[in-house]
Amino acid sequence: MSATDRALMLLPFEEWISLDDVAAQHISVDAQAATLLVREGRRRGVLRTRGKGPTQEVIRIYPNPRRHPASPQT
Repeated sequence: MSATDRALMLLPFEEWISLDDVAAQHISVDAQAATLLVREGRRRGVLRTRGKGPTQEVIRIYPNPRRHPASPQT
């Protein structure tokens, strides 16, 4: 399991939490790193977000690590 997968799985499942809580309490990183992690989690279909800026909230919607298969090369 990659470090990204591990960090995503530390977030509570089906519970909205603020982006600040993600950074400070759940994965112990700075706000910029938390933002990048959330972006990757959204790409993978593991996280959803609502709101913007300091009021942004995150929810983990998928119980396991997940990656989309690579697109076929043409």
